[in-house]
Parts: sequence; structure tokens; C-alpha cells
Amino acid sequence: MSDMSEASPLLFLKDKNKALYDLIRFLSEQRFVDISGRPVLEVRDHEKPDDFVYGSHQTVIQIASRDLRVTFKSHFKLEDARRLTDRKKPLERSMKQVQKSTYDLFMEYSNLVAGGISQHLHANGIVAGISLPMATSGFDELISSDSIKQTSYFDYWRVLAEDFHFTCTVCVDILNEQRLGTLSFEKPETSAEDDSGLEIL
Repeated sequence: MSDMSEASPLLFLKDKNKALYDLIRFLSEQRFVDISGRPVLEVRDHEKPDDFVYGSHQTVIQIASRDLRVTFKSHFKLEDARRLTDRKKPLERSMKQVQKSTYDLFMEYSNLVAGGISQHLHANGIVAGISLPMATSGFDELISSDSIKQTSYFDYWRVLAEDFHFTCTVCVDILNEQRLGTLSFEKPETSAEDDSGLEIL
């Protein structure tokens, strides 16, 4: 990839809006625990931010309002994530079947994360709509027409557990700085929104 950082340096969400950064990071972990029933051992900054391709597959969803637009993506390789959809008594599955079940899992995960973001925004007086999630090849990033704008703020992080890992990325276009400046978020001691028991197999 070309080094765009020299002409247009990345702006990081953590430095612009800590509340939104904390909210999205929290939801990315908690909603995955909710849907998979598996503990997450670590959430950490990605060592290669803006690397374009973080996995051979990805899911994408958007949350949009007059004040901001959030594009949340989860990136994964089937071999890294296939255990998430293995049943207790695994059957022989084709790669096509593995891909479908993994796509279903991550699209529902995207829905849950986006729903949590939208719900929190609404509680802070910001009404936002949610797109349908989309699953596609991770290599589509290479031909993406997205450009870095002065209103765009980014975050890149990895979600790791004992037998799986994947990457999350987010681009937040802040269209109303004054409105977003009043946003607040405190990570709960225990999740009051625990939806444990949800499983997509």
C-alpha cells in the first residue's frame, strides 16, 4: 500500500473523543462474549494500524446521524475463527459451510455492537440509524474508495481469546463536534445489558 500517512496523517478516535472510544471498545468485547459464550482474554491496540488488510474476510456495518457516522468492521480469517462455530459434536463441514456460519456469527455480532452504540447515543440525545451488516472479502479494503478526511477518526484493535482472535476497526466521521463533546460513558462494573445465552451456530 502507498504510505498515505505522510500526506494525511491518521487521526485517532482516542485522542478526539475518549467516551466514544471507550464505548466502542467495551461493546466490541462484551457483545462478543454475549453472542459466543466464550471469554475474551485480551483487547489490545493493533500493532499495525491502517494496514488495510487484517483478514481474508470482514463484516461491515454503519451507524449514522446528523452528528456523526460510524463505520465498524470486524476482520478475520476462517482458520482463526472456525472454532467459534464448531458444535460440541462437530460434523464434517465444507469450507463453504464454515464460511457461511462464520459470516452469520460476525454479522450478528456487528448488529449487536451497532445496536449498543445506537442505544447509547439515543440515551445522550442523538438519534442514529443502523445499516444492514454486510460480509465480504477482506481484500476489498485494497480497492476501497474511502479517503482520509479531516473529520475522520480511527481505531484499530485486536480481540484475543484462548483459541481464536480477530481484529476490529472503526472510522468515525464527526460532523457536529459540539454535540459529540457532551457524550459520556463509564464502563460498568458488570454489564447490565448482559445477553448471555445468545449463540449463533
